[in-house]
Amino acid sequence: MKVLGSPGSPFVRKVRVIAAEKNIPIEYVVERPNVEGSRIPDLNPLGKIPVLLLDDGEALYDSVVIGEYLDGLKAEPRLVPADFAGRIAVKRLEALGDGLAEIAVTISHDYGPMNDPEKRAGWMPRQYDKLKRTLGFLQRSIEGRSWLHGDRFGLADICAGYALFYLDQVVADVAWRRSHPGLAAYAERLAARGSFRSTVPAQN
Repeated sequence: MKVLGSPGSPFVRKVRVIAAEKNIPIEYVVERPNVEGSRIPDLNPLGKIPVLLLDDGEALYDSVVIGEYLDGLKAEPRLVPADFAGRIAVKRLEALGDGLAEIAVTISHDYGPMNDPEKRAGWMPRQYDKLKRTLGFLQRSIEGRSWLHGDRFGLADICAGYALFYLDQVVADVAWRRSHPGLAAYAERLAARGSFRSTVPAQN
């Protein structure tokens, strides 16, 4: 199997961390969707990464589906609880982590009403308010706990981790570690895991 994507994509890192935690070997192939000749638009009609290319040639996307597939390939370690209530709780936290990363992408890539200074003045504070609320929720959720859900590391922690580290990478003006010390300590525990150490994106 191969995962196709660019080093700057937080969602590519998410998939690679999941594969590492499951001890599933996948080849990482740098493939940028906007480069002429890229296979991404042919494999994913949306032209988005990551894409997981299976050995039989079938392509899976997006990161939520790929993560579901990888977690189902091996029984252990299980990243999403088998019980319905636990599964929904973790998937909600996955949505929160993915959303945090999407906000960071939006801010750092200058999406939104950037050509209209008046609209931008009202738009940017709303994005930072979303960041503030999400960081506060994660801080409260981790208080007194080692992991976000239950008593073991899982998908919720992967999603919080990759999103927080992406925030460090592209929205450095958000000093979330200083304002959320409990969350910062949690992030340090995540950063020490082999899956996160082995997937630090190349600087390019």
